[in-house]
Amino acid sequence: MHHGSESETLAKAAEQAVYQCGHGLLHLRVNRVTLTLKPEEFSRLAALVCEAHIRLGAREALRTCAAH
Repeated sequence: MHHGSESETLAKAAEQAVYQCGHGLLHLRVNRVTLTLKPEEFSRLAALVCEAHIRLGAREALRTCAAH
């Protein structure tokens, strides 16, 4: 994927990034894998990842409480 002047970096970390190209598609890069998604697909994926992140946090909090 080319990140020319028509793409915008929305978020970037060491091995991850999210770009929006001039066509309006979102490109989610994790290491050497890039997913190209329509904005509505990206939104659904983001909601799914957020839900999983919350559940993992709640699970970890329960484990911590049970250990005390």
